[in-house]
Amino acid sequence: MAEQHVVDAATTSSSYNLSGEQVWEGALGLLQKEIPAPSFNSIISPLWLVSLDEETCTVGVINSFLKDIVEARYLESISTAISKTLGRESIKTVLTVSSPPQIVEEVAAREPLKEEKREIFPPKNNQPIPCKKYTFENFVVGDSNKFAYSAALMVAEFPGQTYNPLFIYGGTGLGKTHLLYAIQDYAQTITPNIRVKYIQTSRFIDDFIATLTFKRDKEAFDRKYIDNKIVLFDDVQALSGTDATQAKFFDIFNLLHASESHIVLSSDRPPAEIPQLSDRIRSRFEGGLMIDIKPPDLETRLAILRKKADYEGVDIPDDALIYIASKVQDNIRTLEGFFHRVTAYAGLYSTKIDLNMVQSVLKDQLNESPGSKSPSVETIQNIVSGYYQISPSELTGKSRSRNLVQARQISMYLCRELTDETLMAIGLHFGGRDHSTVLHSCKKVESMIKQKSDIYRQVAELTNMINRSL
Repeated sequence: MAEQHVVDAATTSSSYNLSGEQVWEGALGLLQKEIPAPSFNSIISPLWLVSLDEETCTVGVINSFLKDIVEARYLESISTAISKTLGRESIKTVLTVSSPPQIVEEVAAREPLKEEKREIFPPKNNQPIPCKKYTFENFVVGDSNKFAYSAALMVAEFPGQTYNPLFIYGGTGLGKTHLLYAIQDYAQTITPNIRVKYIQTSRFIDDFIATLTFKRDKEAFDRKYIDNKIVLFDDVQALSGTDATQAKFFDIFNLLHASESHIVLSSDRPPAEIPQLSDRIRSRFEGGLMIDIKPPDLETRLAILRKKADYEGVDIPDDALIYIASKVQDNIRTLEGFFHRVTAYAGLYSTKIDLNMVQSVLKDQLNESPGSKSPSVETIQNIVSGYYQISPSELTGKSRSRNLVQARQISMYLCRELTDETLMAIGLHFGGRDHSTVLHSCKKVESMIKQKSDIYRQVAELTNMINRSL
């Protein structure tokens, strides 16, 4: 049926001396110049021409969610672009949900036109973006995440209008935090004065407890959230079992929703599976749009690695990339970790990257047994303690001795790399430290691995010892 649509489009447009395909390509060229690249690639590019006659152009869209976005925001622009291509004053454009004429393997397949240089004013009264690599342009779109990508993009462009709240859930390391940061970055780019708030839910809890404990201004606490057009709550599963904080969260949620501010939430599981979550909060979460991100397929994992290689200017042959991509199936963070191990080794020892080198560098990190289990935090702590000849209590204690701090940081890094524990959970195993301390430690070790051969060797040896202990 889809093939017949394409034939109809080509035939009925012959009176304009243009085939249907030429009309559609011409219209896309015009649209690409006026619509920002992230929106064009994820919303406009997947559309296709179904039929065209003297009065009406019918455009295909893959699902009703995308149809709603196109109808609300881009239908007039599409109609104008088609009319200009045909050299006519106007033509009616309608959308239909159907199967595409061919499978589109990647939403962002179309090569974007070079944009004219334009000045972007820095956002005012906003948090700085923690890392500019977390943008829509750097997010690799595949079948497992394109629905979440499109929804996140819609929030950044048109906050507070539809599908509020947006609840994105999925396993560790699949790109949820990347999308939240991308919303913040893109919203502040296209609307410089917009107020956007990103917050780790664990930090929200900490701040609220501190407000109660030290009798701080409760209204000032509320204003940090309700004075924003978009509020991004990361890892909301942390609300589990926090009765007083849940009550405050519920109040702020309602104030934001009533003021048509957009609420975006991420979680490692759907609302129904978050334990000890109040029914009224669960109901609010489920009242918007819930989207899950699944593990990426091999093609998407390869695309992620190629993008990283291009971004960092690293030359890695395809067979080596395929080998890395085939060894990690359900965690993008682990995939990127393997990539960084390879590039760090190549940089430290001035070694050319090829398949044999990658296999050698990763042989101790890769676990070939599909049914094997991950190590526990306690196992990692015990092995690290023995390796550095210190006691487990010293490893998790408060001492700021240089040697102990380094061992503690490496241990935290290994816990993040080799277990599925959250940063907050890891911090609890290290004397109740905050998740931000764990994140700082991990980043510190990542930097040392790239710069110091002895640290790279120690981390590799410890990883091998931990894997052999399973």
